[in-house]
Amino acid sequence: MKLADLSTEFTIIIMIVGCVAVVTYIEPSFFSYATFVVVAFTSAELGFIALGISPLIATGEIDLSAAAVLTLTLWVYDGFATGLSFSLPYGLIVPLLVAISIGFIQGYICLKMRIPAFIVTFVGMIVWEGIEVAITGGYNSGYTGITTGLFSKVLSGYIGKVPLEFVWFVVLTAIFAVIITRTPFGSHVLAVGGNETVARNLGVRVDRTKVLCFMISALMAGVTAIFFFNRQFYVSSTVYTQAPLFAICASVVGGNRAGHANMVGAALASILVIIIQEGMVMAGVPSTLYMAAVGIVLVIFATIHVKARKFSWAMVRRK
Repeated sequence: MKLADLSTEFTIIIMIVGCVAVVTYIEPSFFSYATFVVVAFTSAELGFIALGISPLIATGEIDLSAAAVLTLTLWVYDGFATGLSFSLPYGLIVPLLVAISIGFIQGYICLKMRIPAFIVTFVGMIVWEGIEVAITGGYNSGYTGITTGLFSKVLSGYIGKVPLEFVWFVVLTAIFAVIITRTPFGSHVLAVGGNETVARNLGVRVDRTKVLCFMISALMAGVTAIFFFNRQFYVSSTVYTQAPLFAICASVVGGNRAGHANMVGAALASILVIIIQEGMVMAGVPSTLYMAAVGIVLVIFATIHVKARKFSWAMVRRK
């Protein structure tokens, strides 16, 4: 790996350390095990979405429907696990198939009808939310009554004092990194994002590659729902409503763009985003200004990241 490739991860780590130091100075209780647990769980769940959307961004497309897919999958999973009395492991099969099918439908419409992904996934977000309302009858949220079992502990328990969900996040990050950097599919993703015409001339099936990326994006939103359910045993129509935007932000800050993919960068940036969010809360930022403050800080950090990356490239060229 080149120095320029490593600069993204290094810069984000520096920003994470700096953010933690600043917030801890303002509010010393931020640097605690309790905060670590919160950041570990929430950054893993945001990170799952960011990992899923990153290959799609690398092809030059985008997905705004992650939150709607997540909540729809969450309610379908609840229906199978509580309403139909399926065991939690077997109950996840249909919800994840629903998520994958949504990704396929959106990708197929986008590519076959040549409609921009921004429009397709935005409309998709509205449609899937509408279907969810139809399924739930307008019921917004509630606890399922399910108690913690072995399957839930494997997904969202602890290994020592480390949340297993964060361990799964690390494992999935490694898997995605290998897929993107060491497999033909990963090469196709980068080729399609770099230049579709050249990719087609090289024999890459552009439309199929993009549809698969749409399916992966939706699948990871569904996976997030499964982890959330087995951690909270709670269903809601308002879970991670801002997740698509924060996941896109994490993916882009992590170095993902058309023709370029960085799974480790996306994972680290997801942690950074959550630390900023939790830091704002613990620093006492008023709730009325919370989202604006988070947005401003993210812009500042993204600017620092871009400037640092340009500096790294300049150093490499001098050598």
